[in-house]
Amino acid sequence: MATGQTISDEQPRSLLSRLFPWAGRGLGSADDGTGRSLGTRWWEWTSYGVLLAIALGMRLWDLGSRAIHHDESLHSFYSWQLSDGMGFVHNPMMHGPLQFEANAAIFLVLGDTDYTSRLLYAVVGTALVLLPFFFRERLGRPGAIFVSGMLAFSPSLLYFSRFARNDILMAAWTLGLVICIWRYMDEGRNRYLYVSAVLLALAFSTKETSYLVTAMFSLYLAFIVLPIYWSRISQRVEVKIGESSPPAAIGRVISTTWSYFQNGFKLSELNRPGAFLLVLVTLTLPLWSAAVSIFQDTALLRWTNLTLVNPEGVSPIGAASGGGMVIAALVVIAFSAVSIIAGAKWRWGVWWRCAVIFYTIWVLLYTTFLTNIDGIGSGVWQGLGYWIAQQDVARGSQPFYYYLVITPVYEFLPLLFGIVASVYYVRKRDRFGIFLAFWSGLTFLLYTLATEKMPWLLVNITVPLIVISGRFLGELVESIQWRILIRSGAVLAIVGVPLFILALWQLAFFEFDGALALEIPMFIGLLIGLGALAAGGVFLARRSGRRNFVSFAAVPLALMLLVLTVRTGVIASYKNGDTPVEMLVYTQTSPDITRLMKQFREAAGEGDQQAKLPITIDQTSGFTWPWAWYLRGYERVDYPSYAGTPLEEPPDTPVVLVHSQNRSDADLVLEKDFTDGELIKHRWWFPESTYRGLTIGKVIRGAVDRQTWRAAMDYWLYREGVRDRIGSEDAYVYFTAEFLDGLSGP
Repeated sequence: MATGQTISDEQPRSLLSRLFPWAGRGLGSADDGTGRSLGTRWWEWTSYGVLLAIALGMRLWDLGSRAIHHDESLHSFYSWQLSDGMGFVHNPMMHGPLQFEANAAIFLVLGDTDYTSRLLYAVVGTALVLLPFFFRERLGRPGAIFVSGMLAFSPSLLYFSRFARNDILMAAWTLGLVICIWRYMDEGRNRYLYVSAVLLALAFSTKETSYLVTAMFSLYLAFIVLPIYWSRISQRVEVKIGESSPPAAIGRVISTTWSYFQNGFKLSELNRPGAFLLVLVTLTLPLWSAAVSIFQDTALLRWTNLTLVNPEGVSPIGAASGGGMVIAALVVIAFSAVSIIAGAKWRWGVWWRCAVIFYTIWVLLYTTFLTNIDGIGSGVWQGLGYWIAQQDVARGSQPFYYYLVITPVYEFLPLLFGIVASVYYVRKRDRFGIFLAFWSGLTFLLYTLATEKMPWLLVNITVPLIVISGRFLGELVESIQWRILIRSGAVLAIVGVPLFILALWQLAFFEFDGALALEIPMFIGLLIGLGALAAGGVFLARRSGRRNFVSFAAVPLALMLLVLTVRTGVIASYKNGDTPVEMLVYTQTSPDITRLMKQFREAAGEGDQQAKLPITIDQTSGFTWPWAWYLRGYERVDYPSYAGTPLEEPPDTPVVLVHSQNRSDADLVLEKDFTDGELIKHRWWFPESTYRGLTIGKVIRGAVDRQTWRAAMDYWLYREGVRDRIGSEDAYVYFTAEFLDGLSGP
């Protein structure tokens, strides 16, 4: 068989094939007419153009106004240092180097401001909205547009497209990789492998969640490929197993399997899913080397006393030390050799190009364009090793059901239709639909099982939910028989469905406050109206066809949820962007910091005078951040820690900021030369007591308690019930009289 030719997909049905009837089907070409090339119609160009313009406007509008978050200040500060010629050294605590180098380039061209520090993420978040255009063959024309629209208006994607963290970058690389996987399986063109190599390099240079992404997609591709090879192996042994004892039968299975992979199996004959799986695994295999460290504290390796990854508290965290460095080097070499051999046995001319693309990008980024050669070692081993060591730390310490709480608050539209779509596609045995259900479900499961749970990780959960729900809604719209709806009058559902939902809402939360003469007729009227709407729906469904009516009824429901989605995103991003009544905000720098910075600028004057203002910042509890970013151009900023060394004499600066726990000492020392300390909130956070401590019993009792439902809905719609419980970590700022004289107002 010629190199690169795919194996036959017509195989006898094995046990695995019967369990997964969709696996191994249509692997070399499009199935059910999908995967074909689609021309672009004028209404598509118009739709994507409008969505892109809206998405870009929403992401760029007032981008620099919100206070810089602690993490944002780290990413922006080290990017500024790189742009200012101070270099950059990869540190896995801050994930991959890509965002720092990209931000530094932006700073060089456009200057370093709060606005430009978030520009990269806003642009990539906008580009994410366009990606479904390249996936129309699988999503369908309407489905692709629906996906783009939901990506544009998603509250979590909008918020974190305006936030200097790398999660929105990972969303773009991941969706791009999904597109390449399916376009390669449909068309078999090598260019999708080369683009995938680029996306993988960018993903592994962005964040360690890339390991979850590659593992997940590799597992899916393995599910497709394995039934074919298992059926071939089982043909050779199933006839003889009944004639042998169990041990002999097991031995025969093992020996036959080994013999097949030695003599009958050829990597050069892999089909398209197998080929993509090979490229995905072999390109990234050396970067998985530190995974062997999970055996460090097991009986397998404990006796060696080798340290493959330094634990928390030992620097550098996640790196190998002592004799472990030798083992680490050998593992990396072995994994690299396996990758090269597998690539050579598959299709060397294609594989080496993929490898050159991947590792050229990866090496340049991790070494900061060859200025930090040690970045190769930290990227290959410490990147994964750090996060393995961090798993016991469980940053955030969120309960296991965290995403079950936060997802319905912000992503209720894709969550609802994503669940329905998953059930529908699995029952239908739609191969692509099952992949989307697999992607959505496994992503939710993996992030639920991970010990670190943060609101920005919701981005990774949201994207697959949007893709599956958008495709499902597109198919619903395409399946509607519009002429029958019009003739039967069923189009009235466009009004009837919202009225029914609103009446049901009013009835569910109706309360009798004492004015019975007015309230009883209103209650009865709601019941009659609800019944009439339900009866009308049943009547119209019979006239237009039940399936046709249900498909159409989903449209006004989706539109209602879309309106609420837009409202939720606007409130979260523009009204409450740095106020932790939003779960998305989590822990955030207070607006008091930006107001104080305005005072600094006003008192110091314009131009170079600002940089000459001396300031003292008590760095207790990490208060260096975000001040290091805000005061990056100032010539003299002192960062003592008054927790370990109490303040004993006044600093020779006109401004002193002290952590609240050190206030008593500061008041005594500064009372003669400085004003009374002014309270400012340094950082504040969402009151997690509102959702912590849930049990099955509490959930069941709350499900039948109207007051619990009302409180939940008040938060869901209006963010009520949490503002008076916001937590904060405070500081006190002291000024000299001369400093205050420079201010025009209080």
